[in-house]
Amino acid sequence: MTSITQIVRTLLTPSPEITRMASVRRNTSLFSQGQDADSLFVIEDGLVKLTRTNSRGDHIILAMCGNGDIVGEEVLGGAGSTYAADAEVITPATLYRIPRDTVSRLVHQDLEFSQQLIHFLLRRRQSLAKKVELLCLHDVEYRILFYLAELSNLVRPEREIDGYHVPITQAELAHLIGATRETTSTTLNQLEKRGLLKLSRRLLTIPSPNLLRTAVHEAANLHAAAAKAN
Repeated sequence: MTSITQIVRTLLTPSPEITRMASVRRNTSLFSQGQDADSLFVIEDGLVKLTRTNSRGDHIILAMCGNGDIVGEEVLGGAGSTYAADAEVITPATLYRIPRDTVSRLVHQDLEFSQQLIHFLLRRRQSLAKKVELLCLHDVEYRILFYLAELSNLVRPEREIDGYHVPITQAELAHLIGATRETTSTTLNQLEKRGLLKLSRRLLTIPSPNLLRTAVHEAANLHAAAAKAN
């Protein structure tokens, strides 16, 4: 099936409203929570984080998005809709920006675009449902293992001997898994001793994604066995 990135790339020439944003720098804000939802963004390359903030200023990272993902789907609500989260680029990225009116036109006129959009929205819903499950039913160690395994799928190894560099700080990881910085740091140190990751200041290195996924599988089996025993 043709990806939405490929569809938008094909539409770029006949649709001058679509803008290709190349070499977007780290820490660039695409939009803010509560801002008028005026554009949809399709990620061609790089990583973008979606962060939700409550009235007390507490943060949770809703999702880490990579190649082929969409951010800003609130534009589908039409005029008056607002973004539900902050979207920030966390690695150099290339994105396509599609204005709200153009999105509306494509949804009505381009069946392939509409199908890909629906497919993505279903995946986003499944991802958020999984997040609720993790927050409510799993411990911090499992949440860390799960999300690091997911993030390792979004990055490429710098060199095979170096493993996979995940550009996320310990504070960001704490916001992603819904735990305190202290608990996250303690658990990461334990996982480092087991050889599942390496810690550094602004990123985490995964020596072997396969080993990490095995640890996720084993932890899930232990959780299932414990639940069955109870």
